Amino acid sequence: MELSIDTSTSFSSIALSSKGKVIEELTGDAKRNHSVELSPAIWSIMDQAKLKPSNLKSVFIAKGPGGFSSLRVGMSFAKAMSLTLRIPLVSIGTLDIEINPYVPDKKPVFAMIKASAKSVYSINNLDGGNSVKVMNVDEIIKKTTSQTIFFGEAMSVIGTELVSKLGNLAIVKEYNPPTRKASILAALAYEKFMEFGGEDIDKLEPVYISGAQYESATRQMKSKVKNQ
Repeated sequence: MELSIDTSTSFSSIALSSKGKVIEELTGDAKRNHSVELSPAIWSIMDQAKLKPSNLKSVFIAKGPGGFSSLRVGMSFAKAMSLTLRIPLVSIGTLDIEINPYVPDKKPVFAMIKASAKSVYSINNLDGGNSVKVMNVDEIIKKTTSQTIFFGEAMSVIGTELVSKLGNLAIVKEYNPPTRKASILAALAYEKFMEFGGEDIDKLEPVYISGAQYESATRQMKSKVKNQ
């Protein structure tokens, strides 16, 4: 039995699976308060499945990019579970989870989540599906030369603008969050685990693409410690 955790953004998704196939899944808006809501949500879903922590054989985690604090909460919890239960930990990129349902599509595909007020984290199948970038709307428009599928949480922020500026070149998929499912995380992570095994917990860290985001959050954390 595996536990999957995705706290990349304010929308969390957790799941219990057996060999990558989900048996219980819970998704919702944590309103950026994962530190309070994650643990009760996990115990709740385990109660529903009538499972105990000792039944878990591995932990799967979405490693980012995403919100600085959100990612750290999920990663810290996953590491604690892995260490306490002495079970493997496997990570998957957040945008790899987003883009997975559309990878076989023949059209260009962009999966996006919000990075800042004016930029998004983006991954697309034009770059082999594994190159995460920070882009603004103008850069996305410049790269769009044929009909392209856009989807992900960031569509609630820039979807209307893309359609306005790109016209019929933009196919914006439904973007009512949450746009990621822990069931996809479970399937991808189990496949990775079967091929490569668990990861080195000491070396595994959340993925931060935006240096400004990381530095800003770090300054805030240091300020809180200093004022305590």
